[in-house]
Amino acid sequence: MSGFFDRLRRRVGRGAGRSGSEAGTDDQRFGTGLWRHNRDRFLRAVDRYYTTALALHEARTSGDTAESAAASARDETEGAAVDPTDGTAEHDPIDVIVDGTHRLNSLVPVVDDITAALHRTHPVTGQIVPGPARQAVGDAPELLTKASSKVAEAVLAASMARSEVPAGKPIGSSAQATERFISDAEELLERARQNLARLERP
Repeated sequence: MSGFFDRLRRRVGRGAGRSGSEAGTDDQRFGTGLWRHNRDRFLRAVDRYYTTALALHEARTSGDTAESAAASARDETEGAAVDPTDGTAEHDPIDVIVDGTHRLNSLVPVVDDITAALHRTHPVTGQIVPGPARQAVGDAPELLTKASSKVAEAVLAASMARSEVPAGKPIGSSAQATERFISDAEELLERARQNLARLERP
């Protein structure tokens, strides 16, 4: 886990800064129009989630919030009925939020593949897909936008947990929300991927 967070710190520290050669490669693969916009918006949401999860992890590691987080988890488990099929019943809520970074990390290449394929088959230079191409790509733009919005909602839930932990408040519901929103994003991108597969089928 420590190696993963070392990589996460480097990613968060790098932020949006990219070399000219990297940006040029992205321009070639994703274009500069709507598909690139969809990809970049998703990546920004993922980076914000990483930043929040990392802050939670480091606060707990430093010992400043470890006891309050543990007490929060105990209070919530003891004070409410627990669904045995709910993963947060078995894991620390902070761990649940941190695990979301792994799930989001696996979605980045999915978004890359979808947006690269859309640029390859139906390149656009602006934020509007022309009529014939719009009919061909179907609801791919909406699915990509909704997936980014779901990750943004996961960020808000994780941020809520980050603000509640120091006060010793229960964060199980916030952790569950991050799981739910990330699952929604996964489903939306799978729909987009399936639609794209039909588009590219001869």
